[in-house]
Amino acid sequence: MNKLSLSFIFRVIVPLDDEYSFDAGINKAQNLKGKNCTLNCTLTEKAILEFLENNSEATQADIALAIGKSLRTIKTDMAILQEKGLLKREGSKKNGKWIVTE
Repeated sequence: MNKLSLSFIFRVIVPLDDEYSFDAGINKAQNLKGKNCTLNCTLTEKAILEFLENNSEATQADIALAIGKSLRTIKTDMAILQEKGLLKREGSKKNGKWIVTE
């Protein structure tokens, strides 16, 4: 009689969102003195805010290149940040600058 070898494959799905990360919870607790750490933002939104604090006249294409995301992602996340009231545009499209409000 042949012995059958049964092998089980376990698949673990780990979400890549910072809200589900154990380390993100620790970092948020440790950095309570930071400007944006207590806000309900994704990592991409936080990266955009941090980049714009130092480069207020950057274009969305500049931001996309700097943080390694697509231009479409940057446009979507910046619209969300404007809806949240964390980001606003001052001046015209060509000569304006971004203001991080919080």
